[in-house]
Amino acid sequence: MQQRSMSWLVSALIAIPLAACSASGNHDAGGSADDKHNAADATPPIHVSQTMVVLRDGQPASEQNYRQALADCRKGPFPTQALSDDVAGKLGRTFYDVWYAGPRIAERADRWDYETAGTCQFKPVHESTLAIIKPGEAVTIDLIGKTGTRQPSDGVVRQASPQDNANNAAKPADGDDDAALRAAVAAQLNKQGQGDLMAHSAGTDSAAGQPCKRLEQPGIGESCVWSGGRKWGFSSDVVDDSEGLNGRIDSILLWRHPPQGTGKQWTTEKMTVGEAADGRAFEVPSGIAISASN
Repeated sequence: MQQRSMSWLVSALIAIPLAACSASGNHDAGGSADDKHNAADATPPIHVSQTMVVLRDGQPASEQNYRQALADCRKGPFPTQALSDDVAGKLGRTFYDVWYAGPRIAERADRWDYETAGTCQFKPVHESTLAIIKPGEAVTIDLIGKTGTRQPSDGVVRQASPQDNANNAAKPADGDDDAALRAAVAAQLNKQGQGDLMAHSAGTDSAAGQPCKRLEQPGIGESCVWSGGRKWGFSSDVVDDSEGLNGRIDSILLWRHPPQGTGKQWTTEKMTVGEAADGRAFEVPSGIAISASN
């Protein structure tokens, strides 16, 4: 279990450079920030609290594994050290808080799993990371190890659709299906070898008090993507449930139900738009040893 946990942390560390390149790459393609309007600059404070859990047959897989192992241990002759009920209820889950404000984005992720130290000796494995992208830098931090890496960044860059305005961006209208926009998104994804990310519209819905567009996709299941942020460059036409900031910059997935109850399930407990944000969310906490990364 510990080996898998460390590989997850490595994945989180890798995600920031990719996200940083994605966030700044539009500058190279379209000139400097002064030459092309960055829709992200006008993004109001947004806060999203979410939970992601990997299910197997409709049940949290890691928690199910633990409870079966614990039951087996209690039938045998070995002394058993169980996890607390609170930790057991978090197994296999990642709890996210994501903040947006202008060209800045920050994500805190707390992931819970377990390992065995000797026969029937269960110990919790808790990983906590913070990732920040803003003009000037992109930072990834291991909050438990109190270490992190920093590299240059232009901040978050998003381009709004030309026909969007304050009236049609605030509601999940059928205009989200604009053929030209979908074709452009599809072309870009195909160019990146990710054409299968395109999904089919299944109507509109709401979650955590926010409008979202329902999408269906083979192998992914049914999802709902926030549809209230087009004027700030957020897309509701693509399902991206990758972990790390790569999946956060251009869209906000509000919920996802995996097919046959097996796969990643996403739920959003809270989402606010326009409420004052704590600026400390975009700052490196004190006591963190930061090293530079190319």
